Amino acid sequence: MKITIEIPEEEIKDRLLDVIANQYYRDYSSDRRKVDMVTKECVREIIYKDKERIIDRIVSQASSHTKTLAVKKMIEQMQKQ
Repeated sequence: MKITIEIPEEEIKDRLLDVIANQYYRDYSSDRRKVDMVTKECVREIIYKDKERIIDRIVSQASSHTKTLAVKKMIEQMQKQ
């Protein structure tokens, strides 16, 4: 016997985010808020300090990803013809 259930991907994402958010807020405390603020400031400092390298890397990865997609699309179009 085989049972197949189809659940939309968006519904799964919504439910998963609800569970994560509930767990996050259930454990809320002022100490965690302090840790969140310190973490946020540290991340911001690291990003602004190394902004040029991060931007260069993002552009490079986006460029290579776009090239890969373009080649796949070209091959698909050639196969259709």
